Amino acid sequence: MAVIGAGMTGLTAAHHLQSHGYRPVVLESGQGVGGQVRSRRLGSNVVEMGAEAVPLRAPGVAALVEELGLADSMRHPAPGRTLLSSRRGVVEMPAGVTPVGPTKFLPTITSRILSPAGLLRAGLEPFNTRPHPDDVSVGQFITESFGDEVGRAIVDPLLGGIHAADLNTFSLAVAAPALAQTVKKGDSIIAGTLKRNATGWWSRIRHRSQRSNLHTPAMATWRHGLVRLPEALAETLTVHTNTRATGIRQVGHEWVIDVTGPHGIGSVAVDEVIIATPAKVAAALLAIASPPASDLLLRCESTTVATLVMRTDPVDHPIATSQTWFIGSAWSPLVRQVTNLSTKWHLSEPTFRITMGRQGGTPIDNVSDDDLVTMTVAELKRLGLTLTPRDYVVERHRGAMPQPAPGHRERMTQLATILDGTGLHVGGAGIDGAGVGTAIVAGRRLARRITSKEDNS
Repeated sequence: MAVIGAGMTGLTAAHHLQSHGYRPVVLESGQGVGGQVRSRRLGSNVVEMGAEAVPLRAPGVAALVEELGLADSMRHPAPGRTLLSSRRGVVEMPAGVTPVGPTKFLPTITSRILSPAGLLRAGLEPFNTRPHPDDVSVGQFITESFGDEVGRAIVDPLLGGIHAADLNTFSLAVAAPALAQTVKKGDSIIAGTLKRNATGWWSRIRHRSQRSNLHTPAMATWRHGLVRLPEALAETLTVHTNTRATGIRQVGHEWVIDVTGPHGIGSVAVDEVIIATPAKVAAALLAIASPPASDLLLRCESTTVATLVMRTDPVDHPIATSQTWFIGSAWSPLVRQVTNLSTKWHLSEPTFRITMGRQGGTPIDNVSDDDLVTMTVAELKRLGLTLTPRDYVVERHRGAMPQPAPGHRERMTQLATILDGTGLHVGGAGIDGAGVGTAIVAGRRLARRITSKEDNS
């Protein structure tokens, strides 16, 4: 049994398999574990260059943290205001705004982030709905239903900030799986939201005792960084770092993985293989073993993003007393989000985390780190935030942010069908979606495909 990739998906899968009596070997091309979970030191603080915290309310996450003995050492972020770049400048995010639109309408109306014409067009949504039996882009759906101003002012800053997404190419089914039936049937989102809001207060009272999970903090990390989670997963596993899988081929009833590592070129023969790598890497590994699967994976797009964390002098800007500032592509083709780590994690010095790079935005692949920092500081100054860096760390994530196009879920279902019964299993951000919580769910799903075969045999 081999797992290729020691990111959160691969480690979770290996951990689950080991708990069921298997002895998986994990092959990791990098120097450490965690994938896009990368903790670095800046001054006396540990800062995150990839995922910033683990979502405790995602399925199975809190249980895994408890199982690993990490529950008592968790740190939780402080509450804070969220800001939004808008036609009125930098304003506080209206209550109820989500990456696929508002769930409360009065705060959005009173915020005036939409023009009167934009509000009127959005209010006509019940008359503009139509069934979408097939997946469409977020941009197409929002524009048809609410008008392009809602996409530009509300959806783009959040979806772009979180996923580095271009609304016109990002799958609606991936961005908003909870809306799947509503979108397919062509029901009105506004009518459904108003109905839920009208009856929600009574349901909240009736079911208050059943909502204890809301008392669980939403996010967590650890004093030595979020990397503590993948390190804890890896502690009892056999993990070979600096060991790159270069291909997979079938020999008899076994899969042979060709590898290069500290001891040169070699191979590993196993009966089952989990590939938990970026989609393009998985495609290359499967080029000989399963050309149809490889072709599907080559259609999975991704984009390069980067994170800059800097200690600065005090700033004169609303973000100084807030926590997060979302910046849509209409305001910047480079910067997506600014987080005040001082207010979020109780740091003693002004420290900001800036995320850059977006699909269709300013290219950053071939820009040096120093030039990227210079570009980012200049861009923020243009947006009204003047930063005087005292020191900083910057990290690039090349081709790491998945950009699932419409039809992605159907293609991944087809991929699973192609690989069914072969002993090859594929997962990870490019297949399942970005985020630590999603990776944990995906890892468990991959492992259960294997353990369930044993249970049913």
